[in-house]
Amino acid sequence: MGQEALNLKNSFEISTRNYQGAARALGIIIKEISDLSVPEDIIAKWKILLTSIRMVDYKLDHITEPEKRAEFTQKLVVFLKDGTVDFSNDKNLEDAILNIEATTSDLEKEQKEFLYRELSIILKVTEKIKIEQNPIKFIELTKLEGQASAKIFLAFLPKEFKNGENYHKLVHTLTRLGRVANSLDNCVDLPDDYKNGQVQMKPNLFNRILLFGGTLTDSVLLLKDTGLSKDLIKQFFKGTKATIQNPS
Repeated sequence: MGQEALNLKNSFEISTRNYQGAARALGIIIKEISDLSVPEDIIAKWKILLTSIRMVDYKLDHITEPEKRAEFTQKLVVFLKDGTVDFSNDKNLEDAILNIEATTSDLEKEQKEFLYRELSIILKVTEKIKIEQNPIKFIELTKLEGQASAKIFLAFLPKEFKNGENYHKLVHTLTRLGRVANSLDNCVDLPDDYKNGQVQMKPNLFNRILLFGGTLTDSVLLLKDTGLSKDLIKQFFKGTKATIQNPS
């Protein structure tokens, strides 16, 4: 195994452990809101799905030419629609795609369509983030990406969650969490992402202050609107922070 492949393997092992902690914390948050426990097999699927998405994100980040990246994104969107695209020329990517298929295989048609729609939104918004230079639009896109990322968890929840009286509060809380987590991620990663050519947004002081301000605003709203305890939110973001510090 070459050094690059070894580094990739090690970083994904770290990410997998981080996702396990974040997924479990998310399960606790959902139980506090809905008073229903998330089954262990669903938490396990979240972890696998997040790790697979991380691999796709890694591949996107290392395609520097916008045309080739758009072509790759389109292949992923087509796969999500009908599963006809072949990724066998890249073993790591193929494994990630097969894992996405496996974790969604027993979802009902409506749930799967919802999940794949949100994943398609994430892919399209991610591409816009990479080329956006206006800081206000960059922040808006970052929050939109976070919202869509948070919604993918909803597709796996059993019907009793959706039928519960607190379901709308649950959706609101998850989207808030997604906005804050993604804003924090982009705020921390912006200098390196710009240096590596993964985004065009300059990491100057003004832009970083705006991005941090957006993160802070959503953080305050998260505490105010959801009623979650600070300790519980800290537990969730501990996994998010560890993943940011050990990116794949």
